[in-house]
Amino acid sequence: MKNVFLFILTIALLGLSNGNASAQRANEYPNMSLMMTNGSIKNAKELPGSSVLIIYFPDCDHCQREATEISKHLKSFEKRPVWFISTASFADIDNFARQYKLAGYDNIHFVRTDIKDVINNFGGIPTPSVFIYSKEKQLVKAFKGETKIEEIIKYL
Repeated sequence: MKNVFLFILTIALLGLSNGNASAQRANEYPNMSLMMTNGSIKNAKELPGSSVLIIYFPDCDHCQREATEISKHLKSFEKRPVWFISTASFADIDNFARQYKLAGYDNIHFVRTDIKDVINNFGGIPTPSVFIYSKEKQLVKAFKGETKIEEIIKYL
């Protein structure tokens, strides 16, 4: 829980110092580096259309509840690439994926990024935050903070 507080505090402070960075890119895929578990790096702008980006932290109880709900409703997500993005270590990311039964699906990906990339693209946001994009890579809906799964599914 201490890590979650520090993460949120860091995001809030960096967000305040960065002004309105998220506003300029609010409707398109973020320009951020994503480190894959195999060591390769991809820019989020290269992701396929219709992706769902989920900014989360493995120690966050809100993120854990959201992951549990997503796991229960995997059928609703099966036609979209889902990218769980965290600043945590790969060990923590892997444990999270396995614990919440989200590992091993072709459309669900767990990647790591730098906190500066999160701040520069989204500003200070709570975790989890879910961003749903169209096939044209335009933002359809953003959910900031824990959200009922039924609300998220409406926009898939």
